[in-house]
Amino acid sequence: MLVGLVCSSPVGITAIRDPAEAASRHVLDALAGLPAVDAAPAGALADVGSGGGLPGLVLATVRPARETHLIEATARKAAFIAETAAELGLHVHVHAERSEDLARGELRDACACVVARALAPPPIAVELCLPLCRPGGRLVLWSREQPGAALLAAAAELGGEVLDPECPGVLVIGKLSATPERYPRRPGMAAKRPLSASRSDRPRR
Repeated sequence: MLVGLVCSSPVGITAIRDPAEAASRHVLDALAGLPAVDAAPAGALADVGSGGGLPGLVLATVRPARETHLIEATARKAAFIAETAAELGLHVHVHAERSEDLARGELRDACACVVARALAPPPIAVELCLPLCRPGGRLVLWSREQPGAALLAAAAELGGEVLDPECPGVLVIGKLSATPERYPRRPGMAAKRPLSASRSDRPRR
């Protein structure tokens, strides 16, 4: 049912209209990261930049015991997620807000697992996602990139470290300590000035 709703959505969730191809490209891909999600401690899960609810709605379907937050700043996409979740009988929290704003409020250092798929290059995604993750939790990014120096530096700056993944196609960052007060920066800054290129943003000691 989820695949059919995504394929027929009028809000540009995906260009794929064939349900079988959409199932392979979106649903099965989301499930491929499940071992990395399951390795996170018990607790809430947040999907940042959820788009059409992927992978968040898929994970909420197969792991209903986790409180699930789907974060999508585009209001019409957030509305689609809420409507789809209701049709699927899923009890999730949909936030039509920027992750940077949520990480300065109720969800700061709050979630046991944070996920993102096709959100941004990994060093940027780390700043958008890791402030939502509690110490001891983990961030799972759907990405086939290798963890380069920029990702290692960004993770360390946000209180995390890159871990060995449990499955191919994902990057896993463990949260070691609470988010430093200066992060996340204001909306848009993570993409405009990625941490690996913005060392001058740090306060002098």
